[in-house]
Amino acid sequence: MSTPSESNNNTMNTKKCLIPPPPPLPLTSSISLPSSPASFNEDKPIEKYYKKEKQILVEFDQIVKEIRFQLTEQLKCLEQRIDTQLSILAEIQEYFKRRADVELDYAKNLDNLHKQIGQKHRTQKARRESWILHSIYKLWDTIVQDTRTHVKYHTIMSDVCGKYMYDKFNEIAEDTRRMFAKCKSVGLGSHEDIYKVLNELQSTLKTYHQYQSESKQAEQKLRSIQQQIAKIKSAKKQKTMEKRVEKRQLKYTETKVKAFKARNDYLMTIESVNAALKKYCLDDVPDLIDCMNFGFHTSIAKTIQMYLSAHENIKRGRQGTIETLNRAIGDLDTVTDKQKYLEYYTNIFTMPKKIKFEPHKGDEVSAVNAQVLIRDEMQSRFIQMQNRLAGLKTENDEIFKTIEATEQSLMEFINTKNSDVSDLFKDLNLPQNVSKDKRKEIEDYYVEKFKQYTLSSNLIARLQARHDIMQKALGAAPPTNSVEDKNLLRRPIKPKQIGRAPILGRPRLFGGKLLDYIQVTQQHVPLIISSCVSAINRLGLHNQGIFRVPGAQVDINQFKEAFEKVEDPLVNITGRDMNSVAGVLKLYFRELKEPLFARDMFDSFISCIVDVESEEKCVENLCEVVKLLPRPIFIVMRYFFAFLNHLAEYSDENMMDASNLASCLAPTLMPIPEDKDQVQYLTHTIELIRTIITHHEEVFPSDGHGPVYEKFAITVTIDGEEDEDDEGISERSLRRSPSDDASQDSDYCTEDLNLMNETDVW
Repeated sequence: MSTPSESNNNTMNTKKCLIPPPPPLPLTSSISLPSSPASFNEDKPIEKYYKKEKQILVEFDQIVKEIRFQLTEQLKCLEQRIDTQLSILAEIQEYFKRRADVELDYAKNLDNLHKQIGQKHRTQKARRESWILHSIYKLWDTIVQDTRTHVKYHTIMSDVCGKYMYDKFNEIAEDTRRMFAKCKSVGLGSHEDIYKVLNELQSTLKTYHQYQSESKQAEQKLRSIQQQIAKIKSAKKQKTMEKRVEKRQLKYTETKVKAFKARNDYLMTIESVNAALKKYCLDDVPDLIDCMNFGFHTSIAKTIQMYLSAHENIKRGRQGTIETLNRAIGDLDTVTDKQKYLEYYTNIFTMPKKIKFEPHKGDEVSAVNAQVLIRDEMQSRFIQMQNRLAGLKTENDEIFKTIEATEQSLMEFINTKNSDVSDLFKDLNLPQNVSKDKRKEIEDYYVEKFKQYTLSSNLIARLQARHDIMQKALGAAPPTNSVEDKNLLRRPIKPKQIGRAPILGRPRLFGGKLLDYIQVTQQHVPLIISSCVSAINRLGLHNQGIFRVPGAQVDINQFKEAFEKVEDPLVNITGRDMNSVAGVLKLYFRELKEPLFARDMFDSFISCIVDVESEEKCVENLCEVVKLLPRPIFIVMRYFFAFLNHLAEYSDENMMDASNLASCLAPTLMPIPEDKDQVQYLTHTIELIRTIITHHEEVFPSDGHGPVYEKFAITVTIDGEEDEDDEGISERSLRRSPSDDASQDSDYCTEDLNLMNETDVW
């Protein structure tokens, strides 16, 4: 049987929770007491520890207050952040509102400007009938009409800024406030959770200190009774004290267990609170800000993109305006203006009727003749006049050279005026223009030389007339240094041009001047000609009705648009599109401002074919006339007519011999002036074109300068041997793209264009 002491010990052990029993003490104790620290003073009152606990609680309360204050300030700061964003947004909105007013005022001012100019033009319409004769009128009209376009653009910009963007900014502000209110409630909920765990921490803190205090008190009581039992020697008292020790030991164990649990709860709650604060500060606050600003910046960006979209559309529209103005600038043509003006006022500027010889009574002779009595004197006078003419012509040529040099200097002075204002947009100053006095000095010198040239030319014309009639009367062959007889075969001398204007901008391809285009692009044969010729050479030599059968207008327009962009749309062309290729080439020649056969040389070319006894004589005459052509025009004609001759060689298949080609191309290449009989001269032009196609090698001899059309290409076989196509279809153009031809042309271009600048004829 067990003793009562053992029974009590078993009962005590069953009441212990799951805490492992401490090492056995000398006495019957379940938990050993910790050794007293050196600083332990059992006489020191326990009240000191309660003060410390209260101090901790006070400090904890202060921490909680600081946390609450910080969380409240965070919400205030976030609210202030939203207010700042909305203030900036309001300023942006105000700017665009005012910008809308400015755009609308500008549009109204432009509209008033357009109306005033239009009203003035309608009022003075009768006085401005001749304006249409001047190319600058088209430029003026383009600028005025462009004003209406700008009115539309700025009105639309006003609507975009003052209506669409303004309303959008209001929506953004409203959405932002609503989103902030919702996010603020979420933040307050997070704060409540933090406050909850802080209260829990405060509770566990108090519990922890309470159980720790109880544990300390139980420990002190247990130590006290253990010290007392050691002093008792009576066995009976010892048994009584042992029971008291057992009770104190049980109490100590219970309080210690509670203290352990309270401390664990306290530590876990601390970790929980710290984790909650960390999560809130590092994750929740940034997420809260992101949620408040969700879509804010995107909405603003999309709204500003409306403004950018308006500018992009205006930019595209202004680009069209720039292109229109560039075309109007390119259409400024002194020669065309002069021609239109003279034609419009033909009654005023037409040459007066010739003064006829009014004979004296009985005098029937109406021509200068060399009577025997005056023949010697006339011969002597003729020789003197001939010598004087030679000297005057030499002097006149020198004066003209001086005029050309002066024109160049004056044009350089005009060009020194800086039309590029890009530096103004870079905060730089434009270079100062040359003094006006210098220009006046050059102008005076230029006009003086022009006066000398005009007087000298008039004197030469008068003396030349006397010289010619005296020569006819004398019936003598002109000396070696005399002027050639003026007859049908006499070369028409191209008049010298005063005040030749430089080319402005890039010349137009369709509707421009071929000579100007060659000068600027440095291509002897423009890309459109070489590309179309190459395509027909490859795929269209056998095409029936080439240049006669019309092509698809859609394809022709596409080809035209591509060529105007300096692109080659015929690289991957097929044989089915040959009629469209021929159509765009005919369209190009038809829209040239100056036809391939210049208008001022129309009579010279027609004279080569009219009343000529043989075709050989016609070819001989043509050889003389084509030498008067500008060098680049000669090269283009030589290239194109060699191609037409090659095309005519396949007339058995394509049904287009030289006559048929001439019938199709003559109205395009050599349009008949309006003042001439269209039916009569059409026959002459067709015959002229046919003759040139047939005898192109004699009319356009190859001199080693500029590209020459080549019929057959040399192909390289796999073995490296050179073969020629048996059917003659393998052309050299198959191996070379038109751009290669243009590149090869540039080798000759500089030399020939310099030659062209020096003289317009050979």
